[in-house]
Amino acid sequence: LLITLLPSFAISPYTNSAVAPRKMHKTGWLDGLRGVASLMVMFHHSSVLWYRGLHRGWGSSPENYHFVQFPIIRIFYTGPAMVAIFFVISGFSLSYRALGLIRQARFAEVLDALSSSTFRRGIRLVLPTIVVTFFMMLATCAGFYGNGPGSRHPHLAETFSQNLMHWFLTVLDISDIFRPQNYPGGYNPPYDTNLWTIDVEFHGSLVIFITLLGVAKVRQNFRLLILICIPLWLLYYLHTHLFLFMSGVLLCELHYMREERLQATQSTPRSAEPRFLETTLPQLYCPRVNFAFWIINFVVSLYVLTMPLVTEGAAASPGYKTLTSWIPASYRQPFVEDQFWIHLAAVHLIWTIDNAPIFQSVFTTRFAQYLGKIGFSLYLIHGTFLYTIGYRLSGRMHAWTGVDTGFRYSGGVFLTGCVMYPLLFWASDVVYRHVDLKSVSFARWLHVRL
Repeated sequence: LLITLLPSFAISPYTNSAVAPRKMHKTGWLDGLRGVASLMVMFHHSSVLWYRGLHRGWGSSPENYHFVQFPIIRIFYTGPAMVAIFFVISGFSLSYRALGLIRQARFAEVLDALSSSTFRRGIRLVLPTIVVTFFMMLATCAGFYGNGPGSRHPHLAETFSQNLMHWFLTVLDISDIFRPQNYPGGYNPPYDTNLWTIDVEFHGSLVIFITLLGVAKVRQNFRLLILICIPLWLLYYLHTHLFLFMSGVLLCELHYMREERLQATQSTPRSAEPRFLETTLPQLYCPRVNFAFWIINFVVSLYVLTMPLVTEGAAASPGYKTLTSWIPASYRQPFVEDQFWIHLAAVHLIWTIDNAPIFQSVFTTRFAQYLGKIGFSLYLIHGTFLYTIGYRLSGRMHAWTGVDTGFRYSGGVFLTGCVMYPLLFWASDVVYRHVDLKSVSFARWLHVRL
């Protein structure tokens, strides 16, 4: 029992079976990027708790000229951008197998794949959430959540049975994929507001599967045209999260087209006579120019991704004033006005990384891949850790270090992090192995048995 509670990377010395290293898939970097994004979401919510002022745009007021507020640097605690990246990755990953089969005209297998994915997706998303929120309810009853300024204390009823019923109704609410306002502020789950993304993921997944079923037998050029038009339509009508999912599907289709083109180029003998563009625009074929092109795209996407929220002074922040003025009039409403540029930049970033292997290597490292494994669990439980252990422990640490100077305040936060973050990563690993993986296995088993 004690061995099973060890982190996954520490278990192998105590077991007889050695796990063979998996061969990295061509799109393995997506898992690493998802994990890194989960880590940055955790940093985002940590900054909301302890450094709320950092979310103001750099230069938006005289007191907001800190280095960590500078564009691109602030990517490490920019939560909305990371969530947008989640959704684009989901669109890419969920459509990868089906689109591959479609391109091979293996339509019977396409139907099997989409049927299996549709059946298992809800279980895979909601079952871990059910387990985690149950423990959140128990933590609420036990009084683990902090009280005071900036705290997030879930609803607490008078009796345990009432809290149990509240938890049950919360689980039903989280799985409602037809809620008209699924975005921050439109829906805030009572045990952890971060869980608003669960039914958005479920909803977006079903839209992806239905779309793939609809275009399965459409010829490639028309399929590409359809997959281009759908995200544009969704963007125009402010279905911003579905825009991200379907943009991920489009990027996956473009990925396959590029792979096929490269394979055809490699299998075709190269002509000794240079092509027209190679003689007229030789710089386009220069590796240095190609490298610079993707570097510029990467930097531009990060710059736009780190755009402050409009409510946090984007319109007064140098470098973002023009972008803010270019937000379409239809988007100028609460919670939506911030999504236009950030969502476009998230799609741009994934497209850039998919085309530039130099950036993929960052997300195929062992640490990034490990984050990819525990990323969903980390996302599910980090809010609870912040507002139980983090909130209470930081209060004690600040009572010891003092808060009269920035150095003393930061010292208290640092000491809190030294205790809380290792515990959070350990718990995320345990939840990954004993809840997340088992939910995936149960969904697969249930689909086969039924």
